[in-house]
Amino acid sequence: MKDISKRLQSTREIKNFKMAKKVFVSYNHKQIEWVKSRLIPCLTAGGSDILVDYKEFGAGRTVIGQMDSTQDKADIHLLVLTTEYLNSTYCQHEMNRAIDLDPDFQKGIVVPVLRASCELPDRLTGQKMPIYVDLKNDTDKAQWDRLMKSCEADLGISASNWLKVRDEVCRYIERGISVNMVTYGRVKWRELLEHIRKDYFNDFGIIDVEDPRVTTRKALVEEILKQCGTHRIVSKKAGEDLVTLGCVISEKTSPSRLIMKHFHEVICRRYYDNELFSSLRYLMTESQKLVLLIQSRKPYAEILPHDNPLSSVTNLKIVELRGDI
Repeated sequence: MKDISKRLQSTREIKNFKMAKKVFVSYNHKQIEWVKSRLIPCLTAGGSDILVDYKEFGAGRTVIGQMDSTQDKADIHLLVLTTEYLNSTYCQHEMNRAIDLDPDFQKGIVVPVLRASCELPDRLTGQKMPIYVDLKNDTDKAQWDRLMKSCEADLGISASNWLKVRDEVCRYIERGISVNMVTYGRVKWRELLEHIRKDYFNDFGIIDVEDPRVTTRKALVEEILKQCGTHRIVSKKAGEDLVTLGCVISEKTSPSRLIMKHFHEVICRRYYDNELFSSLRYLMTESQKLVLLIQSRKPYAEILPHDNPLSSVTNLKIVELRGDI
């Protein structure tokens, strides 16, 4: 019976598993900032496999040849339409190849995205014209939802709100202000943290409080030092771990940045004492040598006891990432 149960579970998992859609992004380079900073982060975090020139193209081969070979891998062809796009020979080539695959727009594999007012070509007008995604105003929640759905991508929250939270977090971090990002529901917060780390602040270290390797205070301090760029085995003598932490972080010329995931789990770590939190508070507020990006399911003040040193920190900003219900 156990073998049968395992086979049934495996069958269900296979049926529920969905391959990520390969999305070819066709755009004019006048739109590269928007494509790189807003469009692709949302699609990638939402689960799409992105095919785009600056990731796929390499030296030593023709542009047209690489355009065609990359486009031929795609399940969905996303056309970012502007006047510059429609006046570009290369962009017209990509657009026409995409439409040739579905000239009557019945398969949903060609997704036109209107980024600016422009005169559309005959192939995209008339009785058989496809439904557009109108992102001339790219804070439009409904249009973002239409785009994400067309690419079978899901952030668990509207893309416009996901980007709004990203921008708010980055503004605070840029100013040296620590942030508590409180996440609710099935929202793509891990992907958001990775995006911020990879594309905005690549000096961010990262610690997962759930990780059993950081159960003790000493182990946590060593991991903080490691993630901040210093591999140091701290002394076992009482209090020496915090002395080393303070010395190393304070000696750095610029503040260290650290992501702490699953911060709500600190209540389960009995070795994390007030001395540890007092040291973190000092490095964050007094010496201003440590900037934290804390992810938790509740605001930090609701997680920690009222007498915890971090509970008194007033310049740790709360940013909510609240998933759709």
